[in-house]
This record gives sequence, C-alpha cells and structure tokens, in this order.
Amino acid sequence: MKKRNAKIIQITGIRGLLMVCFIVACLVAGFIVFPGYVAMHIWNYIVSFTYVVPAINIYQGVLLWGIFAIIGFIINDKKRFLVAYKNPAQLSEEEMKKLMERVKLQSQARMLNSMIINAKDYKDSKDLKVVENKENIEHIEKENSDNQEKDIHKV
Repeated sequence: MKKRNAKIIQITGIRGLLMVCFIVACLVAGFIVFPGYVAMHIWNYIVSFTYVVPAINIYQGVLLWGIFAIIGFIINDKKRFLVAYKNPAQLSEEEMKKLMERVKLQSQARMLNSMIINAKDYKDSKDLKVVENKENIEHIEKENSDNQEKDIHKV
C-alpha cells in the first residue's frame, strides 16, 4: 500500500463533536451569513433613497450574497460560459451520398443476418425432424421385430 502524506483528524467524544460543530458554524457564519448581512445592509441603504423597492431581511440578504458569489464564479471561470445559437449545419451532397451508402450497407447486413438466423433455425428444426423420424423408424422397427418374435413363438 502506498503511503500518502495525508493527515488524519480524529474526532473523539462529545468534546470533538462540539469542536467540529463550532468550526462548521464559524465557517458558515464567516462565508455565508456575514456577507449576506452586509449585502442586506447595502441593499437596504440603497433602497432607502427610492422607496419603490422594498427592504430585505437577512434570509434575502444571504440569497443576494449567493447570487453575487455565483456571478463572481461564473465571471472568473477559466472555461467561460459561452452561449451561442446557430442553425445546425446541413449535409453537403457528398456527405449525404456517404450517409445513404452506409444506410444501404447496414440494411443489407441486417437482411443477411436475418437470413443466416432463419437458415440456422430451419436447419435446427430440420435436424430435429430427422431425429424424430429416426426415433419413429427405430420404434416401428422394434415393434415389427417384437411382432415377428411373437409370430415365431406362436408357430
């Protein structure tokens, strides 16, 4: 097994669980609630001059902060989100001919496969009939030989 340079954190007892809860609460407060609180106050300050748009509470401030954070991630993304609308390119005559040839080959292959399967089924059923006929012939021959033996014993 390959040894990695990973550090293992052991959480033991109620004290360790309380520590983890405290750390998670601090992270949530520092990265989600506090920026939401700031966004709420900035929004309410700007709205106080207009009286047309209503003031928001802390939950809406957190949502506003989430919107700003997502927009920031989208803008700073190296891959860039690009949206382009265009008509699908139509096939040229040469591409259409190649496509039609491929369709013909596939249909011929499908037809040949079905013929092979049908021939195999026919052969299997024919072999089965031959076996049945051999069994019938053997049964009839056995009955005839039994009848002949009975006739011999009668005489």
